Amino acid sequence: MDEATLKKTVLLVMERDALDNLFFEQTFQKKIIGKFKELSKNQPRVIKIIGMEGEIMPSTIGKYTGMNKSSITRMVDDLEEKRIVFRKNDPEDRRKVLVSLTDKGLDCYNYINKITDELLELVDEKDVEDYVQSLETMVRILRKIAHQRS
Repeated sequence: MDEATLKKTVLLVMERDALDNLFFEQTFQKKIIGKFKELSKNQPRVIKIIGMEGEIMPSTIGKYTGMNKSSITRMVDDLEEKRIVFRKNDPEDRRKVLVSLTDKGLDCYNYINKITDELLELVDEKDVEDYVQSLETMVRILRKIAHQRS
């Protein structure tokens, strides 16, 4: 990669991270915490993942969040104490545990979706399609790099 492309790539990644942080911190997070005050910063993301999947193994949460096993266990424990999630044994393999949302967790998940919908209304459908395509490209490239490094 030539120096100009490298510079442009680094600056775009930094700006994307800054905008994402600004968006997440100042808009999304404030609205969520305003209604569900007991949630920590990363818990809405985990609630969103569980809500989208319905029932999910903790290891799958780790795949989507990059969290290690002990951090996931602590977060699920905390969400369970707050009555947002519950655990149950997988009926097909009793060694596995599945995590699901409670009614309170579903309320939170639906509120997260409402906020997401409100934010997506600010851009047109073509922008959303372009964004999804760019995310797919980034993930494909990052998986390729991760595969080559392992």
